[in-house]
Amino acid sequence: MSKLKKTNILIYIYISIISLCLTNCQTTNIAQKKQAESLRNLGEAYLRQGDFNSALRTLFDAQLLTPKDAYIQNDIGLAYLGKKRPDLAIDHFKNAIQLKSEYADALNNLGISYLENQQYLDAIQCFKKALDNLIYATPHIPMANLGRAYYAIQEYDKAMSYFEQAIERSPDFAIAHRGLGQVYTAQNDYKNAISSFQEAIRVAPRFSEAHFELGQIYEKLRQFPNAVQHYHQAIRFSQNASFKRIVQKKLDQIQHFEMDYQY
Repeated sequence: MSKLKKTNILIYIYISIISLCLTNCQTTNIAQKKQAESLRNLGEAYLRQGDFNSALRTLFDAQLLTPKDAYIQNDIGLAYLGKKRPDLAIDHFKNAIQLKSEYADALNNLGISYLENQQYLDAIQCFKKALDNLIYATPHIPMANLGRAYYAIQEYDKAMSYFEQAIERSPDFAIAHRGLGQVYTAQNDYKNAISSFQEAIRVAPRFSEAHFELGQIYEKLRQFPNAVQHYHQAIRFSQNASFKRIVQKKLDQIQHFEMDYQY
């Protein structure tokens, strides 16, 4: 066999080995992506159930397979938010945005993390950036979150404006109605506060926080049967044990005023 033929054979073998390796690598990558996607779906199911520990364990496994998946990073952030650890959620939402720059949901979630972490100016900046995305399908959500942020820093006119904009975009958005009720309460406008909380409850009858805040207004107005009614509803619909204890304490303080209330 000539030297040229031997060289050609060696080149052919080398190319074949490289092609085989590339094919195997591609097959492995596809399999890893499919497995990561299955784990992400499972993690999101745990999130919907409120099982945040299981969600984190599952999503961490998914992250090992595809560390540059923006959706997995966002889901991990949501799990930390569910565990009341916004400080840990922040980095994962930042990672999601870095991997997918137009990821408006992750930007809104980052704002929520800042809001929960009492970094209000950072939160406002995030929500406004989310609103700058003109193809964002649910702009009423960052609008209401802007309302929440401005309410937290007692800029009530701005808070009211954003809650009203959110309601204009989505009339049945209970969170915005509740936020508007909170602003009216802070301004001692109890008539409008009652209307706003009632609207929140109309569109979301199991909204325990809105029931509680409405009950507090009725208590201030010494309308104790109405207060008792909504305190009971707040306890009934909440899954939060510490919140239930707070409501029960309020209820115990006015029990002797509710003799005529039937429930």
